[in-house]
Amino acid sequence: MYPYIITSNSVTVVADSILTMTATHPDYSSVLAHIRAGNWDEAVLLMTPRKVVESWGDSNISISDDTVYYKGRPVSNAVVPVILKMKSEGFDCQPLMRFLERLQDNPSMRSRDQLWRFVESNSITVTPEGMLLFYKRVRSDWYDCHTGKTHKYEPGSIHTMPRPSVDDDPEKTCSAGLHVCSLSYLSTFGGDRTILVEVCPADVVAVPIDYQNSKVRVSRLRVVREIDSPVQMRTVEDSDSIPF
Repeated sequence: MYPYIITSNSVTVVADSILTMTATHPDYSSVLAHIRAGNWDEAVLLMTPRKVVESWGDSNISISDDTVYYKGRPVSNAVVPVILKMKSEGFDCQPLMRFLERLQDNPSMRSRDQLWRFVESNSITVTPEGMLLFYKRVRSDWYDCHTGKTHKYEPGSIHTMPRPSVDDDPEKTCSAGLHVCSLSYLSTFGGDRTILVEVCPADVVAVPIDYQNSKVRVSRLRVVREIDSPVQMRTVEDSDSIPF
């Protein structure tokens, strides 16, 4: 048993450190139930979510205080709150853990710092292996729209550029590199076919500072398949009529 206090909107336990959880936390009810049953180790574990990441994620990832480390190197923790929230809600977070693992191989600090925010802002999907799925428009003969002869993006093909040849300046939206985009940016592209492409987080070279640009430059991609031009999704406002 640990010293503790339960108030109308929080619980505080003094273990190795002072742990406080508010009533708005998704695990709050579970913590109270464990305390009521005398399961103190379980309660403390839920109140220290950083330990959940350490024991549940890859052994190369560790957390001390509010900093995430990969093989002893500090990394951006922007994705960590998302991982913890999904875990608390019962979702499988291995894809995001693998994303975080792959991201650490990206040599660009700017890309490592900015990529998750771009992914989240543009609803980029993550595969079970931690890869990212983007979109691209190509010509009817599968060649790129820019030159019409350099890259033939047939399903299953892999395309690369030397990373130093890809412009890493996030201020430049149109420059050298393999361009991929989010769903929202597709309508600005020409071309006849829409393809789904897979990109490793380590191969993202430039992430635009303005998230509204909704595209990135990469050094490597794999064409997954051709898809029908997706219907753009929109948020239904309260004032919208909803057809049945």
